[in-house]
This record gives sequence, C-alpha cells and structure tokens, in this order.
Amino acid sequence: MNLKSILLAGEVPFSALIILSGACLYAGHQYGQENQKIAVGERGAVVIDAVLDRPGASKEQLLDEVQNPILRVLKQYADQGYVVIDSSKDDAGNYAIAALPPGSIDITQALREAVKKNPIEATKP
Repeated sequence: MNLKSILLAGEVPFSALIILSGACLYAGHQYGQENQKIAVGERGAVVIDAVLDRPGASKEQLLDEVQNPILRVLKQYADQGYVVIDSSKDDAGNYAIAALPPGSIDITQALREAVKKNPIEATKP
C-alpha cells in the first residue's frame, strides 16, 4: 500500500466518495436530531400553595395529598420521555432558567391539578 492509494481511496472513484459523504451528511441531519421533550414546572410554588391551603394537616396527610400526587405527575412526564426541569418565577413572570429549548412545555398546571382539593373537602372547616 502506498500513500497515493490511501489518500485517493484506492480504486473507488472520487465522485462515489463525494456522493457517499453527502448521503451520510444528509442522513446524519435527518436522523441525528431527535425532538427534545422538555417540561418545566414550578414545584416549589405548587407545594407552598398546597400546604397553605391545608392548615393543620398532618405530615401523613401532606405526603398523601401533596407529595405523592406531585411525584406521580413528574413520573408521568418522565415516562413519556420528557426531561422535567424544576423552575421558579419571579413576580414579573420571568423564569429562573437561563435558556429553554424550543418545544419545551410548562407542567405547572398539571402539578396544581394533582394537588387540588376536592370541592367537598375545600368547603370543610
């Protein structure tokens, strides 16, 4: 083997190498980038709202009514392939995340629904 055959790919035509390289580049762009599934949720705000909405609740009640439903929602999104980012917002509504990729969704409302009291329980003293 001499250097010329290595550099010129032996007996393979140069045009075939260009076409093969172009096809590989195209396939890499088409199949290499998956849609990123990212979900953002304000878990801290949901927990505070839920705990303040349940004055006098025991630790066991808070585990059953707040922590476990939140963990179920987080697991649900994780099972669907989402990366879940716990975030926080300031009073102006600005997230404390430096950047979010396109296609990310906000699951804060789903977390709120998970810990929402039943209407019957909300009217009880």
